[in-house]
Parts: sequence; C-alpha cells; structure tokens
Amino acid sequence: MTKQTKGKILLAANDLMAEKGYHSVSVKEIAKKAGVSEMTVFRHFETKLSILHQLIQEYSYIPYFELFFKEQLSGELSHDLTKIANIYLSFMNKNKSIFLIAVRERGNLPELMEIISEENTKQLQMLLAQYLNQQMNAGHIRAIQCEEKAIGFLTGLFGFFVSTSLWESHFLHDQEERFIQNAVDTFVNGVRN
Repeated sequence: MTKQTKGKILLAANDLMAEKGYHSVSVKEIAKKAGVSEMTVFRHFETKLSILHQLIQEYSYIPYFELFFKEQLSGELSHDLTKIANIYLSFMNKNKSIFLIAVRERGNLPELMEIISEENTKQLQMLLAQYLNQQMNAGHIRAIQCEEKAIGFLTGLFGFFVSTSLWESHFLHDQEERFIQNAVDTFVNGVRN
C-alpha cells in the first residue's frame, strides 16, 4: 500500500505542478488530489521540494539508456543514433510535464534545471560520448571531440522537443521522423571518415 500511495502522491503532484506551477500548488492540494491526508504526504516526503526531486528521479531516462548502451547497440552508427534519438524523444514526450514545471519555475527554482541537467542530460551526453569514442577507436569515424559532438547531437534533439512542447501548433509537430532522419544523416556525414 505504501508504494501505491507514494505513486498516487507523485502523480497528483505531477499533474498539479504541470498545470499550475510548483509554487502555486500546496501540499494540501496534492493530498486532496491523491486522496490522502496531508500527514500521509509528509510521511512519504519531507517537503514539497522533495516531491519534485522524486518526480525527476522517477521520470529519469538514464537507467534505461545505461542498459541500452550496454546491450542494444548494433555498432552501425546511423542505426544506433536513430534508435537513440527515437528513445530520447519518446522519453522526453512522456515526461513533458516535468519539463513544463521546470520552464514555468525557472525564475523561482533555478536549481531545478540544474538537477534535471545533472541527473539526465549530462549522463546521457557521457554515454553518447563514450559510444562515439568507441566508434572512433574502431576506425568507423574520423577523429572528433566526442563530448562536443554528443552535446551537439543531443542539443538538436532537445531543441526539437522544446519547440513541439511549448508551441502546440509548431510546424514540426508532424515532422519527428523526418527530423530524426535528417539530424542523423547530417551528423553521420559530418563524422564519417
């Protein structure tokens, strides 16, 4: 029951914070939406900020990517980058509410963007840079600055996600597959021997 209750609290907090913003939501509102008492919320989480931290951890894509990079890469650069891009955008879209909370609260909680960056983006960048380094050492790509190239690739994907998340009628909404293909082709052409 405890895990189920904790999940209800996190889901309620996620929905409310995405809709209203972190500062506009009270623990009392979270408890009411979750169907529990305020005391129950505080039994599971010390503060409202700890709820937000737990949400970020719950929605992290890093555990999946760590396993993916260990077990599911083919070694064929275009294929692997396409899979990475698809998985990344899928996770980002699934976790759009966390991103929207971070955007909404960037002035009030600047550390929130840092937490998201540290716990997700930088770790994924390191995994991708390691993969690119393996590709380089195997002679599949020319000598490159792997960390910088990883940042560039992920920044393009993030820009696509941001554009389609913040603007509902953005022209890219129905272009995800084409965008990924073009991004991968451009990247591969830029690093190919």
